[in-house]
Parts: sequence; C-alpha cells; structure tokens
Amino acid sequence: MSRRQRAHGPRRPHQHEAARRRARQAPAPADPAADNPLVPLLRPALRDRDVTAFWVAASSLVPMLSETQMPGHLPEGVDLLQTFIEIDIAETTALLHMVAALSPDQDFQRRARAALSARRQPMPPQVEGISQAAVGSTTMFGDSAGDNLMLEILLPRAVRAVLVVYIERHPLPYVKDAFVVDAPLQQIHADYRRIMGEEGYSLDDALEVLAPAQAGAYLSQALEATPSAAQASEGSAEQWPMLRPFVEFVRHLLPAEGPGYGDDGSIAGAERRGLAFGGEPVGSGTDPHDGADPDGGFDPFGGTPPWILADGTDLVEEFLASEQARPLDQDDAVEQLVMFLFLVASGATGDPLDWTPELGEWVAGEMLPTNPVLSQEAMDQVPSVLPALITWAHARTGTAARQSHAVLDVTRPLLEELPARYAEPRNRARRLEEHIEFALETGDPDELRRADLAMRVGGYEELETLDDAPLPAEPLLLEGIADDLHERLREIDAHLVTGLDRVTEGRLELDGPLFGDEFRTACRRLLARIARMEPAVLRRKANTRITAGTLAWIIGRGNDLVGHPPAPVRSGDLLRAFDINGSPSQRSDTLMRAAALPRSMVGLALDDAELLVASARQDILRTRAVLDDD
Repeated sequence: MSRRQRAHGPRRPHQHEAARRRARQAPAPADPAADNPLVPLLRPALRDRDVTAFWVAASSLVPMLSETQMPGHLPEGVDLLQTFIEIDIAETTALLHMVAALSPDQDFQRRARAALSARRQPMPPQVEGISQAAVGSTTMFGDSAGDNLMLEILLPRAVRAVLVVYIERHPLPYVKDAFVVDAPLQQIHADYRRIMGEEGYSLDDALEVLAPAQAGAYLSQALEATPSAAQASEGSAEQWPMLRPFVEFVRHLLPAEGPGYGDDGSIAGAERRGLAFGGEPVGSGTDPHDGADPDGGFDPFGGTPPWILADGTDLVEEFLASEQARPLDQDDAVEQLVMFLFLVASGATGDPLDWTPELGEWVAGEMLPTNPVLSQEAMDQVPSVLPALITWAHARTGTAARQSHAVLDVTRPLLEELPARYAEPRNRARRLEEHIEFALETGDPDELRRADLAMRVGGYEELETLDDAPLPAEPLLLEGIADDLHERLREIDAHLVTGLDRVTEGRLELDGPLFGDEFRTACRRLLARIARMEPAVLRRKANTRITAGTLAWIIGRGNDLVGHPPAPVRSGDLLRAFDINGSPSQRSDTLMRAAALPRSMVGLALDDAELLVASARQDILRTRAVLDDD
C-alpha cells in the first residue's frame, strides 16, 4: 500500500463511481483568463528559465494598467488593473508583484499589495523577490559617443542579473538602449572582455567601477532627457523602450546625489555640450579648434557668420570701433574673442546682441572655464572684453540701463574668478577631453594623436615646450598638505619604496632601471597632488599598501611601462610586488578622480609632464616630430 493510501484509506468502488457521476453532471468551470488577451503574453515568460523574461514582459504592461481602457480589447471605462485582481491565477499574481514594485502610481502599488495578501500561488524568486531587489556592483565603459552602464541586480535566493543601459552623450545624455541579462556581472564582464579582445581592444583599460551615487546620477540625468516610450522611435531595440518602467525602478534603488554628466570634468564620459546653432553644435567644424581659421576668423557653418547682418554690417568691426572698445587691446586675440562671443550669444538666444543675466552667468561661470576653443591670449582678455561687449550691445539695441546693470552685476564677480577657475586642474582636464572630442569629429587620425599627446603632458603649449630631461630624485614633499595626513602619507611612501624595491631586486626581469628614482619621484608627486586637491580620499580607512601599489600602477600605465604589450610589465606582475591580488580599478578610479586626471580613450593620461619619466617623454617627442613632419 502506498503512503498516500495509508494516510487517506482505500476508496470503495461506489465512491469512485459517485465522483465520476458528479463530474459528468457539473458544468466545466469557466476560465476567467480566457477572455483576457494579456494573460497568454505572461504565461510563457513566467515559466521561462531566464529570470529576466518576466521582467521584460511585465515592464511593458505596467504602464498599460494605468489606462482606463485597452483599445480594441476591453470595453470603454474598464479598470484594467481590477480585471487582473479579479483573475486569481499565477500569471496575474506575478503581474501584481511587478505592479507593486514598478508602478509609479502609489495607489496602484497599494491596490496590488492588498490583492497579493490574499494570493497563495507559489512564485519564482525573481518575481516574489522583486520588492527586495537591490543594486550591487555598478560599472561603466564607453567611447567617444556614449557609455555602457552596467548595474548588477541582486534578489533573494541568489538571483543575479545585470541591467545594461547604453547612454548616448550627444547632443545631451539620453538612454538609447537598455536590456537585462540573466547572468552575474562578472560573466557579463567576461563576455565583453572576449568580444572586445577579438576586435583588438581591452575592456580592462576602459572599465570603471562606479560608486552607487555616481551610477544613480548618470542614469537619472539620462532618463530625464529621454523621450517617453510613446515618443520613442519604433523598433529602436528588442527591449527598449518597453523596458523603461523596469529601468526607472532600478534607478530608484540607487542614490542619485553624484555629480552626473557635465558637472565635474573628472567624471568619466562627461559630455561636450555645444551650443546649438543651425542644427550643429559649436565645435562641429572640421578644425580641432572649432572653426578658427589661420587668419583668426570663425567659419564653422560654411555660411554667413552671425556678426554679419543682412545689410552687410559687420558687428565685430562696429564694436571694435566703438567707445566701449577703445580701452581694449586691438589685436587678433581680442578679435577672435569677440567673434566667439557673438557665436555664443547667437547660438543661445538667436540674437548675437541679446545678452541676458542668465546667458552672462552661464558664459562666465560655466562655459568659459572649460572651453577649449580660445587661446590663452584670448582668455586673458575676457574680463575686460565681455563687460564692454555687453554694454555696447545693450546700447546699440536700446536695452534699458537697469537690464545692463543686472547682467553686469551677475557677470563681473564671475569674471574676477575666471582666471583661477580656468587654471583649475579639473577644468584643464575637461578642456583636454574636449580636444579629443573635436579631433574625433574631424576624422583625422593625426589630430587625434596630437590631442592625445597634449592630454598626456597637460596641454598643447606644454607639448610644444616638452623636453626629455629625467625627473630628479625627490623625497616626498609635504608642503601645503594638512598636518593630519603627514603620517599616513609617509606610510604610503614606505610601502611604495618597498614595493618598487621588490620590482628592481629581480622579481621582474627588466632591461633597465625602469622603476628607480624617476618613477618614485613621479609617484610621490601624484600622491602629494591628491593630498592637496582632495585630502578626504586619503583620510579614508583604505589600506595604505594598496594605495601605494595603485599609485605605482597609475604612474606605470601613464608612462607606458605597465599594461598590455608592448609595455614591459604586466599590471598583475607589478601589483603582486605590492602583495595585491586582483584589479586596482576601484581604488585607481578614486585616486585618479581626486587628482583630476582626464579620461583618455587610449590608455591613461597623467595630464602633467612633471609625472612623466624620460623614456615616456622621448616617445612623445618622437611622435610629435612625425606629426610635425606630416
């Protein structure tokens, strides 16, 4: 006798017959889901072994439930959510879990949770656990056009998946594609590493580990600029934009107080915000200096520039001959600057003479400190030229004096700060990144190589004056560094010396003293730079030995001494000399951000000739000579 029979006792023959008779007489139960066209869409997704399948299917339905009708299927005025509440089957229970988590309407969430309290169908963990979802590791890699943001989603019972969001950066950051993958983040990295390796690229050179707040800021800003699913172009991707409710849900799992795009030049993937004019951003010409021709004029559009009026009046000549411009130096730099300011005003307001307080504040406070177009000579003239130009423009257009005062009251304090802000390392790094963008737009590989060299040494002028003198042997210099950091910096320096000694003592077979006095000096200078610029990074309870090894890795990568061949030393070999296992990416990202290093698409740029050893300088000089000859 089976266990089931022992528990319930054997049925008598007449009991079986009575049951069969009642079954024949009773009408077949109505299937409440038969008339609902959405249930068949949910059923295969709920049974799919891919944990993301139901997320994708349900995400496109959640916005639909907020409608009072579903055209072509349900009568007018039907509460679609209520129809799912009344159908008590596994598919609708699963959808209610998603509504309770994904719906932006709190009333819908409340109704879904109330209905779920009476449901008893067992649910797979990716459905039942959606309300407990969290975001784990967040990483990103990108190119000149956009960024791949990868967010690992963690659910109970060891459910792991990855949301990949591709953020296009032009003309503003927006979500161009998004999809979810049923795999842990480590596997996604491995897949990208293999694919990129087959094309000759290295994921590890481009991959960044982001803080949750940074990832949240990136995603929030991009979603804000992204059209709704109804406005998006049809057929843009397999899952996007239907997946948007799920992406919005993940966004709310992240803090969003990070700097986001364009707020800090050291942030990876910070976009270049050009002023729209004639359908193209300023800087979209073929010249890397944004349309500056050899004679100092601008013609980025191939048409009539905005300072030439319909009657042929040249506003540049008229301004320079005016009483307001009389105190100015009448040289090419000033003329170039005036042309540029006319372009800016015309692009922003449609009128080269329309200077508002908002425009003046943006130009003096945000645009000019990071603008890579103007020469240093032109930038030096901005504090005197811009107020004169605003005053003249308002006088020419008959603008009330109080309006002129309002603009100048906002602009003058910012112009006093402009030289200091222009010289800030973060703004300098941002300008160098902008030059890379310009070079990419030209399609000229020589311009891109020159822009990359300038990024490595700190600028175009620094590239022209570069020499190959070796760095001197220097101790760790603590001047200008907070006293409470001195002991910690000495501890980091001691680990630095020990680790590099291990390298030079024969743990690695090298052809020369690549990690000697010059290298230590560069590492110490970088450490001191970080301590002065962002001391909080070094006050954190990070392992000082790991910090030392990461500094050596950054300087090694920036001098082409560490990394993939032809670099003489592999990253893992250098780090093992510091007893570091694994990748330094998280710590290196923090330190490079603190040092305001620009983001390079080809390796790592130190943005300072004072951090380059003689061998790296010599390589740069050889490349510069080839470019000069060409």
